[in-house]
Amino acid sequence: MEREGDDHISADQERRLFDRILKYTGVFGSVQGVTMMVTLVINMVKSRLLGPVGYGITESLNRSADLVKSSTNLGIATLAVPEISRHVNDADPDGLADKVRLTRSWALLTALLGMVACLILAPFLSRWAFDGDSGYTVSFMVLSLAVAAAAVTGGETAVLKGAGMLRQIALSQLFSGLLSLVISVPLYWLFRFDGIVPALALTGIGSMFVTCSYSFRRFRYKVCPFSWSHLRQGTGMIGFGIFFTVTAFFSAWAWSFIAKFLTAEGGGHLTGTYSAGYMLVSYLTTLLLAVTDSEYYPRLSAAGGDLKDAHRLMDSQATAMCMLAGPVVILFMLCMPVVVFVVLDYSKFQESVMLAQMAVIGLYFKSVSQPVAYLVLARSDSRIYLLQETVCYLLLVACVMAGYRLAGVVGLGLAFAVWELMYLLLSLLISRFRYGYRMSSGLLRLFVVQGVLVATGAFCVFKQALIWLLPGAVACVVSVGLSVRFFGTHTTFFSSLLRKTARK
Repeated sequence: MEREGDDHISADQERRLFDRILKYTGVFGSVQGVTMMVTLVINMVKSRLLGPVGYGITESLNRSADLVKSSTNLGIATLAVPEISRHVNDADPDGLADKVRLTRSWALLTALLGMVACLILAPFLSRWAFDGDSGYTVSFMVLSLAVAAAAVTGGETAVLKGAGMLRQIALSQLFSGLLSLVISVPLYWLFRFDGIVPALALTGIGSMFVTCSYSFRRFRYKVCPFSWSHLRQGTGMIGFGIFFTVTAFFSAWAWSFIAKFLTAEGGGHLTGTYSAGYMLVSYLTTLLLAVTDSEYYPRLSAAGGDLKDAHRLMDSQATAMCMLAGPVVILFMLCMPVVVFVVLDYSKFQESVMLAQMAVIGLYFKSVSQPVAYLVLARSDSRIYLLQETVCYLLLVACVMAGYRLAGVVGLGLAFAVWELMYLLLSLLISRFRYGYRMSSGLLRLFVVQGVLVATGAFCVFKQALIWLLPGAVACVVSVGLSVRFFGTHTTFFSSLLRKTARK
């Protein structure tokens, strides 16, 4: 996109950039689509065998385990990416190999730290997550294996991302999803509630082995976890990692607090209703924005030193994501009752429908905020990152509590949408004053137009009457038309598709 005050990029450069974004969005979106279908099958089985209470237990276990993961992994999975990506094009291959070894060494140490912390804190985590009930102590001790596996997986994923191994990232995500299906469904089927913890632990360990199988092919596994002369080369990354850990702790604490708050307000049924509804939104978010984390973030990290180049990348990524998110969000809202009917037990999860329909509005705001917010990470700006993310999760807790008490389950959905809007504004404010970034006029115009259509779709869905489906469908068609026109003008995707069709 052209920006006022910057050197304009050529039309061909812009087209190639949008082509790249669309290509990898399709690649990672397809993989996440298959993974999502696998996960939906798992949740179909879980919803019918365990019901909302089973979802509530799983949510509490996951969030509490995430608290330990986030507090001990030092953000290796994210912070090592720019460290590795900056050495990919170096003439000296030893520099890249050394960064990979350094990443793996720190990842192994954080895995051991996380496992020990989870074992020691298991009684406390059980009482925290389940209102003073220490009966889940052994469950958290078993989950210490999953905590350790997640740290190793994070380090290997950082290696894949930093080295630009996009195909391997996609395949590892795909096969990890398939493996989770093979592991989880039999355990839920045979053991019902007793299968929850083994499923969580074995799925985490299985994902670790899948990811390692791809990264080990490119880089042999070498670590020096007890050599300080080697480890101290990563003190800059780990210094930022301390800030990252603090913010990750706030994140995990916020989600854990929300699960605990909902359990106290409405028991396991309310927690399960919230978990099921937000699960559907999170899957769609992963489906649409997987490319931002896997392809865009390493690219932005490589350009982080050149703010003009970084601003162009941010604008292009945010524009493409905005134009993709608009029609997807509206279609998701309109089809949500059908999705819940197919995926979950509708009679038990009916309340999850409206929650998900309102919460998914936040995905539209996130499609722009995420490309913008990643600049802080790409530039390793630790104090600003701490400020941005701490405020973010304090706002999340406040929005959820206020939303539920003002409007019940529907308010929970709206709370997430409002929270994502606040985060977008916060990210834009920080990027403006810290890095001189401003949304281009083209991005702003498209964001407002698609935003109006998303708001129209949300209003029609909120009315909960069949007569309002027609204007909602019209908003969806218009949104799709605008996106098709945009990508037809700014990419070669449709022209290439027509040429291939004509040859056939």
